[in-house]
Amino acid sequence: MKNNKWKLEKSKTLQKMQLLFPRMTFSKQEKQIFNKQMKGYHGEKKFYNLLKNNLPENALILIDLLLKSNHSLFQIDHLLVNANTIFHFEIKNFEGEYYINNDLWYVKATQQEIRNPLLQLEKSSYLLRHLVQQLGYNIRVKSYLVFINPEFTLFQLPLNLPIIMPTQLNRFVQKLNRSFSPPSQEQQRLVTDLEKLNNTHSSFEQIPNYTFKKLKKGILCPTCFSFLDRHTLRTLICKNCGFNEIVKHAILRNITEFILLFPDKNITTNIICEWCGNIFPKSTIRKVLSENLVLVKTGRYSYYDIENIVEN
Repeated sequence: MKNNKWKLEKSKTLQKMQLLFPRMTFSKQEKQIFNKQMKGYHGEKKFYNLLKNNLPENALILIDLLLKSNHSLFQIDHLLVNANTIFHFEIKNFEGEYYINNDLWYVKATQQEIRNPLLQLEKSSYLLRHLVQQLGYNIRVKSYLVFINPEFTLFQLPLNLPIIMPTQLNRFVQKLNRSFSPPSQEQQRLVTDLEKLNNTHSSFEQIPNYTFKKLKKGILCPTCFSFLDRHTLRTLICKNCGFNEIVKHAILRNITEFILLFPDKNITTNIICEWCGNIFPKSTIRKVLSENLVLVKTGRYSYYDIENIVEN
């Protein structure tokens, strides 16, 4: 699948949360949301790599789709379009011991009831089938709830449920590989149609309220999200993990992160200098901006336009 254009990337929401967490104080609930999102991403990444390493290069895989059907938004973790079947996977990175009793799900250690994850699977599966039919395709949908974490155990599991346990994953993917057939033109059109319908912006973002003034300024390490320090005139270093980066690259990356968090703010030398924690002279910031962005001259309120990056 080296040529597959679909790559697993962190959602915009998760990217923002990662940038905000070192710069502000999260509430207990916000920390729980952030940790849940990170855990979910790591689970999806593990499943994606399993498919990537075991299926042919021309397998049609769609990842992290936000679609609308019957006036309802629904999210899809992974789709594999194969022969006349769409395999729909909902990934869960649960760990610990759970059990099922009369269709209700519980944490074994605390006896606390949790939301039945099969209900979410059933809802998204129904909406996906409805959408595929609306698009004019006669392709069946098979949906599975995939538990990716090897430390997960589920007791009293009925045999007929569409659940794949961690110990079954490798055999299941090998079975998919054996039954694989090259995608037809119709299947490729379906993938294109779903791609066009994918909503890149969710209205359900759970992000803490933040302002530029209240956030801690500086350049974050892309590896561990600690703040980088000056090492030499040309490089920065992370004292936590040892990552080092050329100053120009660090500034450009910080500009990209600034735009993600503040899409409506103008990019100016002063604001980027402050966003970088004032660890560089304005002349350095101005040089990087002028070499990579287009200056929009509006008198004293001139700014740089990210939409027109200068080709170097």
